[in-house]
Amino acid sequence: MPHTLQYRPVLIDTLISNERINSYQNVFQPANDVELMGVYLWNTHVCGALYPLIAMVEITLRNAIDQALTPELGHFWWSGARLHHHSHAQTAAPPHPVQAVQDNFVKATRKYIADIRSRHRVRGHVTPSHAGVLAKTEFSTWEYLLDAEFMGRGLIWPRYLSTAFRGTWPARRTSLVLTHVRDLVVTLRAFRNRVFHHEPAWKRYGVTSEIEALRHLHEKIDKIETLLALIHPENIRLLRINGLLRNAHRTCTSDEIRRYQHLARMHEIDSLDTLADLARDCAIKNCAFAARLPLLPNDRLLILPA
Repeated sequence: MPHTLQYRPVLIDTLISNERINSYQNVFQPANDVELMGVYLWNTHVCGALYPLIAMVEITLRNAIDQALTPELGHFWWSGARLHHHSHAQTAAPPHPVQAVQDNFVKATRKYIADIRSRHRVRGHVTPSHAGVLAKTEFSTWEYLLDAEFMGRGLIWPRYLSTAFRGTWPARRTSLVLTHVRDLVVTLRAFRNRVFHHEPAWKRYGVTSEIEALRHLHEKIDKIETLLALIHPENIRLLRINGLLRNAHRTCTSDEIRRYQHLARMHEIDSLDTLADLARDCAIKNCAFAARLPLLPNDRLLILPA
């Protein structure tokens, strides 16, 4: 039972720390340590539900851009003088976004070579692989590559933007679309770092209540969906068919918080009709139900929509 756990001084004070968990107390106002730990565990549940969405953003974004540039610029389009920028002829030193792209690919190449040597015990020269280097790039690479420095006549944008982003554009002007896409990437990269580094996914300046925290999370899911749809509509179809978008939205609800706080209603399944009703409500309302059978009162069941 949840009340038998040693929340203090073991779990909260020592293993998690009050510094980390205080923000949960301030925003969600739990009545006791069981509820406090519940909302903390709910956040890990949220991060798990968001992970495949953010991973798809990162992977499809880099591959869409790479496949747009490779046919004409070659497999190592980021190397040498192939990647021109707006200030190319005016300044000796590249502007920050351009230098950041170059540095990121140098770093990715080194990571790839180090990984090959480590895993395959290779000594001496290692020939970089296009796919291998691309897979080692940091998410920030694509934020910098979408900078206005690469927008102009003879540059990669706008020439390849429609090839990289095949969804419905929010505007006709390429410069506006580029700015829109970059803003989405900037926002989602910061959000991705928070989620992947085990920080509160809901946390943002101005979030002071549970309602605001949940609203913030749904806003981020909407931005993820917007960017994935811009990259290619098939991204969204894949997530919807497999229930990943519904799962993310369901996870970011007060009902899910209550479930982790052990405050959710326990449904008694005393007949097949009761089970059928619960399953139907679960699918229609996109919610999870805690349940149990009369013959197994100590065993909890969870009914989830597909």
